[in-house]
Amino acid sequence: MTETLKVVSSKSSSKRLPAVLDGMDKAEALAYVSRLFDAAEAGAVLWGDALLIKRFISQCSRTGSKATQDGYRFEIREFTRWRDRNHPHLHLREINPAFCQDWVSQLREQVEDGLMKPRTFNRRIAAISSMYRWAAEPSRSAVTGVPRNPMPPRSLLQAEKTTKPLNEEQIGLLFAAITRAAHLDRNAVRDYTLIKGAYLLGCRVSEIAIVRWKDIEALNDGGQIHLFGKGSKRRTVRVSPATLELFEGLGRGADEEFFSQVQGEMGISRVKQSGMSAVNGGEPLDSMFTPIN
Repeated sequence: MTETLKVVSSKSSSKRLPAVLDGMDKAEALAYVSRLFDAAEAGAVLWGDALLIKRFISQCSRTGSKATQDGYRFEIREFTRWRDRNHPHLHLREINPAFCQDWVSQLREQVEDGLMKPRTFNRRIAAISSMYRWAAEPSRSAVTGVPRNPMPPRSLLQAEKTTKPLNEEQIGLLFAAITRAAHLDRNAVRDYTLIKGAYLLGCRVSEIAIVRWKDIEALNDGGQIHLFGKGSKRRTVRVSPATLELFEGLGRGADEEFFSQVQGEMGISRVKQSGMSAVNGGEPLDSMFTPIN
C-alpha cells in the first residue's frame, strides 16, 4: 500500500499505476490511496467479496424490500460467475474498467444474438454499477478497496416497455377468480379489496397494502385516500362513494393497517398472482391499473 502511495504521489515515477487505478485523476487516486493508508494505520481491514456483497445487499433498498434485495443478489451472482470464469484470481475490488468493458461487450453480444433481452441487459448493468458506486463512496472506499465505479458510462440500451394493460374482460375474469376463491380462502375478500382498490385508484398493489385507516378521509361527495408510493412519493387520490364503501366494507380491525397480514413482498406477490391463471394463462400481471373511479 505504501508503495502504491509513492507511485501515485511521485511526479517522476516511471512505475505504472495498479490497473484498478488506471485512468483516474491523479489527485483523486492519491486521495483514495491516502484513505487506504489512514484506514490501515487505524487497524481497518479490507472487506472480502462476501462481506462487501452482504453489506451492499443490506443497504440496497431504502425500504428493506426483500424483492429488491433478491434482485440485486441475483445480478451480482451472475457477475461473479463471469468473474470466476475469466478472472478467478481477482477480488471484486480489483476488477478494473477494461475488464468491466469486456463484460459489457459480451452481454451486448448476447443481446444482438437474441439470447438476452435489452431490459435484462440494462438491469444487470445498472445493478453492478450501483454496487460499485456504493462501494466507492469516500466514506467506505477505504474498507471496500474500491477506488471508483469501474463500469463504463452510457452503457444502457433502449428497451421497449413491456407493460400490457388488462382489458375489461380480463379485469372481470380476475375479480371472478378471486370471488370464487372465497369458498376456499378466507383471505379472498381482502384480496379482492386490494386488487380492485388498486384498479379503482390507478396505483400499485404495494401502495394499497400499506394504507392505514388514518390515510382515508370521508368527504361529502366521496372521500380521498393518501398513498405512499414508490420512491417515497406521497400523493392523494379522490375517490367515489362506492370506492370508499369498498374499503369500509372490510370493517375497522384492531390494527391500524387495512391489510396488516399482507405486509412484505411475499404477501403482496401472492395477492398479485391470485387471478393470474384465469386472466393471463399463468403469465405475471402488471401491478398498475388504469383508474376508472
